[in-house]
Amino acid sequence: MKQPELGRKLLELRKQKGFTQEELVEQCNINVRTIQRIEAGEVMPRSFTLKTILSVLGEDLENMQKSEASHIENFDLNEVTYSSFYLKLAWICGLIYFLSGFVEFAVDYARFYEDELIIPKAAYISMKFIVMIAYIYFLWGFVLSGKIFNNYLLKIGAFFLIGTTILFYGYDMVSLYLEPFYTEYVMVTQSIFCGIGSIIFGFALMRLKEPLGKIPEIAGGFEIVSGILFSIVFMAWLGLLFLIPAVILQIILLYKIEEFVKKERDSRLQKN
Repeated sequence: MKQPELGRKLLELRKQKGFTQEELVEQCNINVRTIQRIEAGEVMPRSFTLKTILSVLGEDLENMQKSEASHIENFDLNEVTYSSFYLKLAWICGLIYFLSGFVEFAVDYARFYEDELIIPKAAYISMKFIVMIAYIYFLWGFVLSGKIFNNYLLKIGAFFLIGTTILFYGYDMVSLYLEPFYTEYVMVTQSIFCGIGSIIFGFALMRLKEPLGKIPEIAGGFEIVSGILFSIVFMAWLGLLFLIPAVILQIILLYKIEEFVKKERDSRLQKN
């Protein structure tokens, strides 16, 4: 394990044991400044020093190395080499989808609830197409993440939502030229489909907790609640409110995954 990951791991172990830096120094007979620099990731300790610290903290160097190897096996290194650019594009598309979604909501509300198309048909179709493509590529970032972390449920959830998006966005655009337009039936079906997809997707996000911390767990929780509310149909309006923080956290999550991938890629290049 290299710095700064080693320093963070030692800091975590020390806090788990309830030791202050001074108490650890007394147990290890190591200079306090050395401990501070190791935990800060500024220096790489010698093998003897590291073994001494780990012994006091109740950890074994061999077990730590096995744990690191297990962590590496949890994601596909072959995907790491080319995914960084596409992940960046995905979270940028997520931002576009999030911001344009407010405009889309206002236009759709006028169309479906007030029976008034407040922009020209060509502009409506262009808007829908842009939002659809942005959302699809945003979700594609999670398909890539599912490949990287061997999270098949994440790929299934993302593909389900992509299919649902294409189906209903396509119908929204085509329906401008079709009669009759069964708004109520379509909206109920769309709400149920989105709900199912969000529940699957939410549980899949929560499985990313191990490598990426609390953000996927919280994002997954919001997504699951949103999915349940969409599935109930008449509570879909509340599901939209829960979807807002879910999407924000998912954008942040893709950014973190991109940074994670870049770090792993750089690490591989250094080894080669």
